[in-house]
Amino acid sequence: MPALRCTARLLKALKATPVEPTEVPASRLGDWTANLIRVSRIQLVVAANGATRLPVVVDAAPYATLLRRLPNAIGLMLVELGIALEDAADEIAHMTPLVPAASDSRSVLANLNHYAEDIDAALRYGICNSSLSLTRHMAEGIVLKPMHIGSPANRVREAFGLPRLEPEDWAELRDWWSQGGALAGDYVSRRGTGASH
Repeated sequence: MPALRCTARLLKALKATPVEPTEVPASRLGDWTANLIRVSRIQLVVAANGATRLPVVVDAAPYATLLRRLPNAIGLMLVELGIALEDAADEIAHMTPLVPAASDSRSVLANLNHYAEDIDAALRYGICNSSLSLTRHMAEGIVLKPMHIGSPANRVREAFGLPRLEPEDWAELRDWWSQGGALAGDYVSRRGTGASH
């Protein structure tokens, strides 16, 4: 079964016993690793994709539904980055149902620690006010290590055969997000060919 790699902190919050995946992930993006973070009284879970390091943030509670809610949040963000609805749905179908597993990559954990700092700052300084706004905000970030990642958003688009996002594309995406983003419709349908000209 598809697995969500979890830190010890998240496994404890989930009251879950980790399983060891026996199959190679069938999804395009592969494994995700997640951590529980707290900012004041706010509890969030941030997940990072191992191949692209794309971060996705969801509310931690209710913990009983986290493994069902996270794939939906990932699918939403894929569409928000210009991935076709059908491709996003196929990706999520290949990563559900999720089972908890132990984290296995120090590199991804280092990225998660960096994301936790970004989330803390974004909330404390009022840059973001929801898990979705945090995910959108962080999608524009650059990863310095591993150096080949660069833009997680563009690594995701490459995995789905789409061109990279240029500065003008980001400006258009921000405008679309301000109008509701994927909650208001498919970006591919809106532009016809995806986010790049």
